[in-house]
Amino acid sequence: MGMVRRFSTHALGIAFIGVVCFLLWLTYAFYAKVFTDTVDVQLKTSHIGLQLNKHADVKLRGVIVGEVRDVSTDGDEATVELALKPDQVEEISREVSARILPKTLFGEKYVALVPPAGNEGQHIKAGDVISRDKTAVGIEIEKVLNDALPLLQAVDPADLNATLNALATALEGRGEDIAKTLTQLDGYLKKLNPSMPELVAALTKLTQVSALYGDVTPDLARALRNLTITGNTVVEKEQQLQKFFTDVSTLSTTADGFLTENEDRVIRLGEVSRPVLDLLEKYSPEYPCFLRVMTETAPILNDTFRNGALNINLELITNQPTPYQPNELPKYLDKRGPTCVGKNYSHPGAKPGPYTQDNPAPYITGEDGVIGDHNKNERFPVNLQLNRAAPGFAMDSGAAGSPAEQQVIDSVVGPAMGVAPGDVPDLTTLMVGPLMRGGQVNLK
Repeated sequence: MGMVRRFSTHALGIAFIGVVCFLLWLTYAFYAKVFTDTVDVQLKTSHIGLQLNKHADVKLRGVIVGEVRDVSTDGDEATVELALKPDQVEEISREVSARILPKTLFGEKYVALVPPAGNEGQHIKAGDVISRDKTAVGIEIEKVLNDALPLLQAVDPADLNATLNALATALEGRGEDIAKTLTQLDGYLKKLNPSMPELVAALTKLTQVSALYGDVTPDLARALRNLTITGNTVVEKEQQLQKFFTDVSTLSTTADGFLTENEDRVIRLGEVSRPVLDLLEKYSPEYPCFLRVMTETAPILNDTFRNGALNINLELITNQPTPYQPNELPKYLDKRGPTCVGKNYSHPGAKPGPYTQDNPAPYITGEDGVIGDHNKNERFPVNLQLNRAAPGFAMDSGAAGSPAEQQVIDSVVGPAMGVAPGDVPDLTTLMVGPLMRGGQVNLK
């Protein structure tokens, strides 16, 4: 009998504990709305969705239409599980979007459903996915909440309350002054706004100039250091500089007196020199050619005057150049411009060089009043062999310069020169005689 009573007591205790646990679970179930029918949907949003608490409200046009059941994230976006009231889903379109808004400045967040514009179409159903509001307003609100969250978490509400109270006390009774200040500020802004593009451009250029100055700062610093050295040098050489400036002043005074006294002469010298300089400029292309001809002539002259003697090859011409006539007065009418005839430089229009004994250069004269070439461009027609004895003559060194030799030479050279044998100059005998003897004419 006792054992039965003890068993009944234990059973009643266990039953009592079970009833208590059941009542606790039932209380939680009612709180969690386990027995309430809901339409479960999902909200895909950014990381701001992680700020929602479980059982946070879901509102449409200010009316609570559901609550938040769970919040999760995959690293890229947040997924919010929403439980909507079945009797309210008829008013919620499938095209609805959502924003996450705070109830107060420091209050909890809730989900605000944003109905679509125009025809709403079918209502939302279980398993649908709601996207976040991607309009400009929605994005701006989301950005403000994201940026303000760290601040709100860091600010103590009591300190904020004290700050706001102090601000309200400071502004109390100053509404009219503040209004005037805002009005003036508005006027300033209206005047400043038209100039904003120029201001922005100026700031951009200022940035470029600043960057440029930043790049050249080492050079500027080096220039300043060099300038310091220059300044120290000027200080050290002060006496020499003063003497230099004194000398310059004296020179300036002397030059001023000279120019004042001779200004007319200096001007006249420039006017007289200008035609000469123009002429020199006109013939300036001839100078390089002249120098090249002189360079090529120098070896020939050295060979001609070798061993301290003048060495020449004598060539007889048909007639001596004829004298100038009375009507051949000097004239300066040459208009050809720069002209140069050298060993390898042909005169325009003449036979080409290089010029040699067999291909002599042309006899070129300007319009100087001379008529013809006066036989200067003719060659001897007889084929003479120089430096060899003329055939048919037996002349030895014993007869050199004798009257007999002179008669022989005059009889040969006279017809070639177009004069009588008796009119042949004695100089001809002295020069042609050695040629006929097979010797060489040397002039010293």
